[in-house]
Amino acid sequence: MFHDTLVYFHGKLSASSRKEAENAVRQAGGKIARALNPQVKTIVVGEEELLRQDWNQWNDILDEQTREAFENGQLKIIAETTFWEIIHKHETYEPVVITAASSDTALYTPVMLAELTNLPVSYIRRLEKQNVIFPQRKVHQLSYFGFENIAPLKLFRKMLDIGFSFQKSLRRIQQIKPQLFTSPLDVIVAGNKVLFQTNSGLLDTKGQKHFGFHPEEVEESGAEAPASLAELCEAAWDCESSGRLQDALNLYRAALASGGANALINFQTAELLYRMGDLTAARERYFTAIELDEHFVEARANLGCVLAELGETQLAESAFRGALEYHPKYAEVHYHLSELLRKNGKKSEAEEHLRIFMELAPNSPLLNLQSANLTKNF
Repeated sequence: MFHDTLVYFHGKLSASSRKEAENAVRQAGGKIARALNPQVKTIVVGEEELLRQDWNQWNDILDEQTREAFENGQLKIIAETTFWEIIHKHETYEPVVITAASSDTALYTPVMLAELTNLPVSYIRRLEKQNVIFPQRKVHQLSYFGFENIAPLKLFRKMLDIGFSFQKSLRRIQQIKPQLFTSPLDVIVAGNKVLFQTNSGLLDTKGQKHFGFHPEEVEESGAEAPASLAELCEAAWDCESSGRLQDALNLYRAALASGGANALINFQTAELLYRMGDLTAARERYFTAIELDEHFVEARANLGCVLAELGETQLAESAFRGALEYHPKYAEVHYHLSELLRKNGKKSEAEEHLRIFMELAPNSPLLNLQSANLTKNF
């Protein structure tokens, strides 16, 4: 594919250095462009740039001639991963991953999904565990979700708003056939009956099409007493979701006593302690999670936030920098580190981290809520 082809690399590469990628093109008979020009036939986009969601973002990158060549099919824009597949397999095929009509290239962390759907981030993690939403990829236990996961979360939010408990909402969603749950539009409640309005029509709680407002009620069996580690954690989730935070904490502690050292359970315990306002105890649990799994970047990020709230700014800065060492593209960490550096008078470095955050997550709700203040402060 790259023989006699002028290739331009855009953005930071994650799988290799720029030099290694350029050498691969030359070995395949291609040439390297140092700047975009009408002779460029292929643009390879670094992974972090693919977090851009809006096609209009690319208009700032392509000049008029290059944009016209792209829209006419004379220019290909491919992902970094596709580039290496071509290099290693020596295959020729149409690997274009971005089109002028494409807008769903963004990936969202649990925190971003929580902000977009007005759900607690703990709910997002539990719904992932229950296979209601599915990450496209994971980086050191940090999940990244595609845009398609927002629809079920918004429906879940609607069920909570009409008074359903977390557990009841979860059962309702799990009872709908996955192939019919790709585009839920609304939830309809008639008494204690529940129907889902989708593009396929009205569905009852079993995923069957419904033509009236009298679906058979699904029997809900009572929960058994927890015994295993998994059941203890599940019971803790139930208590936390229903607001019984102390009961949830006791169950998490029982799970740790039963299963021994576990990074994820320590992390969940820290999250719960934070919700309960015990920042000091939360800090220690985050530390323990990191000691058990040094690659647990979300624990490092949340530890940084807790330390910042406790006024331990130097330790908070170290926690954020540690998270970025393992995951340089962690957008929210760049944001929080920028805020911390700005408050500590490190304006220049704060601006750089804010710039990176804006490149990684140009449509983040954090920017929508605070961009005016950030701009004013800088």
